[in-house]
Amino acid sequence: MKITFIFPAIGKKKNEKFIHTWKMEPLTIAFLKALTPDDIETEFFDDRIELINYDTDTDLVVLSVETYTAKRAYKIAREFRKRGKKVIMGGYHITLNYKEALNFADSVAIGNAEDVWSEVLEDFKRGKLKKIYKGNYSFSKNNILPDRSIFKGKK
Repeated sequence: MKITFIFPAIGKKKNEKFIHTWKMEPLTIAFLKALTPDDIETEFFDDRIELINYDTDTDLVVLSVETYTAKRAYKIAREFRKRGKKVIMGGYHITLNYKEALNFADSVAIGNAEDVWSEVLEDFKRGKLKKIYKGNYSFSKNNILPDRSIFKGKK
């Protein structure tokens, strides 16, 4: 099984790889990587600094969405779904506006992912991905450290 994590950019300009913006490591992706079992292959596209390979051989596409990246995230999701890929979205925007996101994704995770990520993976493996996963909204007490290895080779 392979998961493709994507952190969307604010937008794209025609014929340019990215719009220059302030870029920090998206720790949400690193936490999801840390929560993903080692037997699952992962890859990461940071849409802010690189082009997304929409034809990548993947089983599940995971997008972390903030309000200012929602429009771009929906466009990305649409491209993967046209290719028959399953898409799940989470993040602040999705938590606040999950009904809208369900128009573009097969599934959404609202609240904190730490509480539901293993369930998402198990359900996906069984072919029984739910439409909505609800994590809690409190501060995590799991003491999980982000797995920054997902950023290897990124600028």
